[in-house]
Amino acid sequence: MKHIRTLGGAAAALALSATLIVDGRAEQSADTPQFSQALADMNAALAASGATYRIDRAEISVAAAGADLAQTLIANNRTHQVESLFVERDPRRGGGSDISYLVDQSQGLALAFANPTGNATVVLSNAVTEPIIDRGMQRWQNSPSCGGPLVTKLADNGSDPDIVDALLTNNPALFGTPQADITHAGWLSPAFFNVIAPNGAASILGVTFTLVFVDGDGNPTDVDNNHRSDTAFREIYYNLGFGWSEGASRPRGIDIDSVSTHESGHAMGLDHFGKVFVDNKGNLKYAPRAIMNAVYLSPFTELTGTDNASYCSVWAQRQ
Repeated sequence: MKHIRTLGGAAAALALSATLIVDGRAEQSADTPQFSQALADMNAALAASGATYRIDRAEISVAAAGADLAQTLIANNRTHQVESLFVERDPRRGGGSDISYLVDQSQGLALAFANPTGNATVVLSNAVTEPIIDRGMQRWQNSPSCGGPLVTKLADNGSDPDIVDALLTNNPALFGTPQADITHAGWLSPAFFNVIAPNGAASILGVTFTLVFVDGDGNPTDVDNNHRSDTAFREIYYNLGFGWSEGASRPRGIDIDSVSTHESGHAMGLDHFGKVFVDNKGNLKYAPRAIMNAVYLSPFTELTGTDNASYCSVWAQRQ
């Protein structure tokens, strides 16, 4: 099992004390794909290792103060990679029709504000955070009946179930063995998010990495000929540097339920959508408001019609 890693100093203090203040930025797209050298370097390491998968993209979710970071990072600056999808009954994923997920219990500890004011924190145990993540996954399972897959949870057997943290921090000791289609890999230190984007720790709440299968030449495969790359697995990480909230009983902090439901949507194949803009009174607005908006402003946990439509567009013809 991995051990929780924390980071003291300015980065952690900044994130924990951050106030969601929006400046006078002009209207912007909620999701502009950008090439990431960090992802390209990680793919080079995977190629050197002989791995049969590569990182396709990283979907970043941010607090309002970091709205300018709301984008998708891609690993290829020569071709705009099409979004990948899980292939039903793909033998490379075990041949089943279900989508499996696992919660890494060894990194399930989050920080929360202890009081309505001040920066004192308490620890939210995995026993608190894991059931909230389960709820987020279940919301997509319960989306309107449009042929979506059964979502099944795998038990954490104590071994390391993820690899992106090893690649991003260049630490081979953290290279695990993926066991599920979707891994909620837990809360990592702010340093992890600074590698993803400059000063990313101050605003990135969570990130979902998509890895795709590749052929012997390193090119993404498309075994079902749907003109989309074949998803191998996805890994989700949350920022330990923020103060989080487990619900209405602790109203101060970033709502775990909202963010984990959002990241679970990415894991099920959904992109960000909707525009994020500042109105003439300086208020952050969405068009439309949905779980899959790229920017977090306040708790929002129930799937909207737009969320459901997006989910059905991915899964309706897949079963």
